[in-house]
Amino acid sequence: MPGIVNWDELWKATHFRGFHHHDPDLISYWDRKAELFNRRVMRHRERAEIQVASLGLRSYETVLDVGAGTGRLAIPMSKVASSVTALDQSGGMLACLKENMRADGIENIRCIQKSWQDLAVDEIEQHDVVISSNSLGVYELREALAKMDSLAKSRAYIFIFTDHKRDDGFSDFLRRDVAVKNAPGPADYLVIYNLLAEMGIYADIEMVDWLYKERYSSLDEAASEWMQMHDIAADKEPDLREFLSLRLVGDESGVCMVRHYKSATISWRKGKLVRD
Repeated sequence: MPGIVNWDELWKATHFRGFHHHDPDLISYWDRKAELFNRRVMRHRERAEIQVASLGLRSYETVLDVGAGTGRLAIPMSKVASSVTALDQSGGMLACLKENMRADGIENIRCIQKSWQDLAVDEIEQHDVVISSNSLGVYELREALAKMDSLAKSRAYIFIFTDHKRDDGFSDFLRRDVAVKNAPGPADYLVIYNLLAEMGIYADIEMVDWLYKERYSSLDEAASEWMQMHDIAADKEPDLREFLSLRLVGDESGVCMVRHYKSATISWRKGKLVRD
């Protein structure tokens, strides 16, 4: 029963346009970006290792990774858990994941190419743990969360950025020529947390501070990578270079961008007993 705020409808109202940097065809978008995305995320394995350690996985547990991408979390989870099911709608992403598996000699990850929205609950078995890391870019949020809960035998985890400030104004740079007609709603993690409560799922939430360092050999390499990843038009390259030059600092390897940001870990246990 919705309260004063209908969190499900609020989510829909603030996400009806989707993510501004994506094509309407999300599968094609991520297929095109897969190799570059893989190089970027695999340069930061230490953050994934910390997140996986926080899950407290046991050697006999199975894990379902929703929106697994190229295996940033699936790879280290597979080294601890009994098995991992990696679900992603992009064949390009899963192809990179399989390459990463081969490179690490991993055989206990099962890849399924399908979107979370299109996956029916009875199409896949329950897993001990279900996780989603910045992958709940769906319109029907209540349905997506209910599916996570249904498929988790023991516990579920959602890793999500707390706001849009982590890019040091890059989102604003991308939108500088676009009129913003709608005021932004509350941060996504607040909507998810409150919607879970509305559904009768009283989750825990932990805020985590991260220090993120992105290194490049030069400004040229940084500009080239950012243009490819974000589909920036050639006539915007001078503006992008100016944006990056104000944020990159020289170091022993070339140039580096240092960013501080927060993320939230939302988690809940199934059948947890509460004692007085």
